[in-house]
Amino acid sequence: VAMNVMMGFIIAIYVLLSKVSLTRQCKKMIYAHLSKNHADKICYISSLVNETYSKFFSGQCIEAVILGLLIFIAFTVFRLPYANLIAVLTAILSFIPYIGAFASCFIGALLIVMVDPWKGLLSIVVYQVVQFIENQFIYPRVVGKSVGLSPLYTLVAAMIGGELFGIIGIIFFIPLTAVIIELVKEAVSYTHLTL
Repeated sequence: VAMNVMMGFIIAIYVLLSKVSLTRQCKKMIYAHLSKNHADKICYISSLVNETYSKFFSGQCIEAVILGLLIFIAFTVFRLPYANLIAVLTAILSFIPYIGAFASCFIGALLIVMVDPWKGLLSIVVYQVVQFIENQFIYPRVVGKSVGLSPLYTLVAAMIGGELFGIIGIIFFIPLTAVIIELVKEAVSYTHLTL
């Protein structure tokens, strides 16, 4: 498994380094083998997918930094141990919607319980309050606006993706849903204009 992950990472780096030439080659292949209308549609959808996923991941990065800082500040104010470690762990695990928050809260509370059981309980309360504030006020504005999804669609996409493909599905179904909704909106508006 470790070897496969390492090889996948190396291949991903090579693909990213040759992104421009690979894009050009793919466009040449598509236009050579398909009609212009179909090729244009495929290129448009590919561009929309690229733009949506880029916005999603940049929004996730911003949200991770904000959440990590909020956890660090809250833990420092309440003088809870391991504030730095738990803030970094929270920022890293926040890339996994819904599940990552519970995992980092559990790990952080476990570490703090080893030092002081009462502070462990306090850490859970502080963490949940910060997480609630972040979920209600920051996440929808940062990530939701970055891909143009309402909170309901975001939740449904995460649930369906998680059910079908686990954690990877939770991460990738949110921007995929945004792409599908955008394509459906365009099809509906085009149909409405032609009627």
